[in-house]
Amino acid sequence: MESQAPYTNYIIRLNSQERLQHLLTFVTFFILVITGFMLKIPEAWILKFGETGKVVFEYRGLLHRIAGTVMILSSLAHVWYIITDPDGRSFLRDMIPRFKDAKDMVQNLAYYLGMREEPPEFDRFDYREKMEYWALVAGTIIISSTGLLLWTEEYWSTFVLNLSILIHGMEAILATLAVFVWHFYTVHYKPGKFPGSRIWIDGKMPLHELKEEHPLQFARMVEEGLIDPSAAKAAEHGEMHVFPEKHSFGHYLIKAFTVLSMLICLVFAGALVKLLYFPAQYTGAATTGSKLAGNVFWAISSKDMTGHFHALDNNVKMHLGNPPVCITCHGTYPHSKSPDIRSFLNMHNYFMACETCHVRLDPNDPNHHFAWFDNKSDKQRVGKLRGEDGVFGARLVPVVVEPGGKAHRLDHQLDEKLTKEYIAKVNTLSPEEQAKAKAVLHKNISKKPIQCTECHSRQPYIDFVAVGYSRARAESLYRTEVADMIDRYMKFYLPTMFDPDLIKQQKLRQLLKENRSTQ
Repeated sequence: MESQAPYTNYIIRLNSQERLQHLLTFVTFFILVITGFMLKIPEAWILKFGETGKVVFEYRGLLHRIAGTVMILSSLAHVWYIITDPDGRSFLRDMIPRFKDAKDMVQNLAYYLGMREEPPEFDRFDYREKMEYWALVAGTIIISSTGLLLWTEEYWSTFVLNLSILIHGMEAILATLAVFVWHFYTVHYKPGKFPGSRIWIDGKMPLHELKEEHPLQFARMVEEGLIDPSAAKAAEHGEMHVFPEKHSFGHYLIKAFTVLSMLICLVFAGALVKLLYFPAQYTGAATTGSKLAGNVFWAISSKDMTGHFHALDNNVKMHLGNPPVCITCHGTYPHSKSPDIRSFLNMHNYFMACETCHVRLDPNDPNHHFAWFDNKSDKQRVGKLRGEDGVFGARLVPVVVEPGGKAHRLDHQLDEKLTKEYIAKVNTLSPEEQAKAKAVLHKNISKKPIQCTECHSRQPYIDFVAVGYSRARAESLYRTEVADMIDRYMKFYLPTMFDPDLIKQQKLRQLLKENRSTQ
């Protein structure tokens, strides 16, 4: 505690170093709360703000990490302070829980229940302040360590990251509610404190307030001569401090600001509860997609869609000005055999050619790359990707630059004449003949397609930024949660999803069932 004796009107409750540490905690806490819980905001809300919303969200992560770093550094500075500074060591000694704190807790509860006429007398820090301080210490350690794990996610296992996400989020909710409900009420909102304490600003606590809230500390300081005797006597008749003077313009301004802060806390808490426990449910009609897509799609009958989507929609088939030959046989949305994931896979056909996943390029070959081609004009698009929600009016296609500099699209590599001959005769061919023909037609197709986790990871097969996605959108696709969701779904629900050998066995069993196999 800063040397100033004898005190006449107030004591220094928080010295300059402690006030600075509190200010850094205050500022970083609110930045972390806002930028952290922005992840809970529905994407539709952000899109309503257009480019502004995207820019804000793009810098959200950066600001969150900067605030987290400052919080960690200020916490380490606090540790240094309580170890090396005499005032810091005094602060730590007085913050250590003692048996008297447990006794005070019981006696204070009895006072609240009307079983005692007087509350217990507290020293420099009562049991509530000690609980809050040590909860802050524990919470800072927990949220900082889990935050650092998430920041360096490429070095940790899925289990560690999943556990970190859970703990980080739960601790964030607990800390936010503790500050809004507990700390703000006891320091600023409760009767006698309203419209707020200014100790965190100037560090000063009036003597009459010290006597009422910390009588043991007051008595000890009087006995040690740290408080002027006449001031001690005047404190007997003092009242809880307010600032500025009552009935002044500043006083009413502070009151208005405090009431506004209370409303903000209530609205934020309500919104948080709504987002966490009562998320919005999708109730739109099945044709909503056509409104988003405009004239990119054209209607087809329900019969054509059976087996391709969980729910039938009359506006799902994509119109391509120069469709590749493979679509003649497989269709625009070819994944139909696995009800569990066919919609998930067909979703990618809105904006990716089949060969994007089924022809594996060499990432180290400068002649291999991806390019966007317009669905209608079939011309290559250059520059920033246009469109939303995967409806770009174009598809991503793998491209190989041949010797001589000519670029070759891999979605137009099949022999069209041979493909049409095969389609015309397919019903007359045995399964073995079909297999041989397919081997010729699919000679450039990789045996094993690109896995979901190869793209949705921190080291993706496709560089989303390089192909035109905004950095914010690319970050959302790289996020560990996406890859983990796919990985868990594949392991526990779809173990044969991308295994060619098992798929072949399933196909053979189907042929045997239909009595079409020669085996």
